[in-house]
Amino acid sequence: MTIAATEQTLANNAELLRAVLNTVIDGLVTIDDRGVIHSFNPAASRIFGYQPDEVIGQNVRMLMPEPYHSGHDGYLRSYVETGIAKVIGIGREVSARRKDGSIFAMELGVNEMRYGARRMFVGTIRDITDRKRKQDAEVFLRTVMSTILDGLITIDERGSVLSLNPAAERLFGYAAEEVVGRNIKMLMPEPYHSEHDGYLRNFCAGGRPKIIGVAGRELVARRKDGTTFPMELGVNEMTIDGQRLFAGTIRDISVRARIEGEMRESLAALARSNQELDEFAYIASHDLREPLRGVANNACFLKEDCAAELSPAAMKRLDRMTYLCQRMDRLVDDLLYFSRLGRQELAVQTTDLNEVIVDIATTMEAALQERDAAIVVPRPLPTIRCDRPRITEMFRNLITNAIKYNDSEVKRVEIGWSERPGAGGAAERVFHVRDNGIGIAEEFHREVFRIFKRLNPEDDRVKGTGVGLTFVEKIVERHNGSIWIESAAGAGTTFHFTLNTSPEP
Repeated sequence: MTIAATEQTLANNAELLRAVLNTVIDGLVTIDDRGVIHSFNPAASRIFGYQPDEVIGQNVRMLMPEPYHSGHDGYLRSYVETGIAKVIGIGREVSARRKDGSIFAMELGVNEMRYGARRMFVGTIRDITDRKRKQDAEVFLRTVMSTILDGLITIDERGSVLSLNPAAERLFGYAAEEVVGRNIKMLMPEPYHSEHDGYLRNFCAGGRPKIIGVAGRELVARRKDGTTFPMELGVNEMTIDGQRLFAGTIRDISVRARIEGEMRESLAALARSNQELDEFAYIASHDLREPLRGVANNACFLKEDCAAELSPAAMKRLDRMTYLCQRMDRLVDDLLYFSRLGRQELAVQTTDLNEVIVDIATTMEAALQERDAAIVVPRPLPTIRCDRPRITEMFRNLITNAIKYNDSEVKRVEIGWSERPGAGGAAERVFHVRDNGIGIAEEFHREVFRIFKRLNPEDDRVKGTGVGLTFVEKIVERHNGSIWIESAAGAGTTFHFTLNTSPEP
């Protein structure tokens, strides 16, 4: 071969080498033993953002952030003098710096070569930013999967388990390697165990889903030791790299199921108890009334038959016996009503409270005139949803008490309402019944609601059974409200209460 042909061959080979270096995906940078850059291929330009003429002749540390920037020259001198390598010949993950100053992760491999008498180094650079991001995302996802309380299991369309998180391992008692690769039905008791494969095939063939996409369905699962437990299951379908997969979220609801079972038993026992109480109250009231009526009737007969023979004192005692029997009869009625007040359903209806007060004032007209009392409504009352008969009874009891325990010459009962901020920012109505009567000392503000509790002496003409305010409190509570007193001895009394029912438009 002639010299000219040899030179042409070498030129062609050099051109081929340059073409190869210019087309490889990885960045290639060559430096000498002083760290000066001699070549910079197009891939390196894309990675770092520099053109070759901006870096050739410059120290390679310009491409490095700290601490590599400050330590590189020293490391290179040490290697040249001692031959001890830290990077040469290995692929190592390090940080690099682009022209815009941003830092990125790269995989660096460095090889030494001789170019004539000169010692040169070739660096192969791969930008691994995306890979690191994916790795970080996978690490984050694995961390989340490992720390959440619910069990997570993924399966393919054949039912083979692909993964399960630590919570699922705890729930079922299996280690992951005991389950991965096996059919998910190993975690199911009958009838789910036998039916699962057919159901999954039917769904994947286009059948109608029973569980997929349904959140919170309650089923039964089986642990490694063979015991079963109730679980709440949610299953979602997903596609990864063209593969159809299913992810199941599992929550052990053993405690909840036990509590719900106990609640059902308690409610059934309570229903039986209420029924027995109703029966007892009816029987007791009937059986108590019979002897009471007998005593009252015999007292009346005795008065009629032996009036001439009995002294005035004896006649007075017979009258007292009759009164006490009647009073006992009222007490039995009140007890029977109170026993049912908290259990019977409310007959809720739209109610204009102004009409309620007018009806009460009409029925009490004679008593109001006799006691020189007046009912005052400063502004119209609202229309609400409530049990009208019970709300009527509540207002009547409060108005009656306001007149009964009042020694003012002119007795005044004011019925009004206002609004205050309620739950969620919605306005709540607060009603009041205010009088100018004898008042209630603060230490008795709760005592007055106790059944049969009376604070003041009363004669037989006006004596009640002491249940009126007990009924009032119970009616307010049945309407999801509360009641409280603002009063002092000798300063009148105001009963405030709420009735949390939906307002009418």
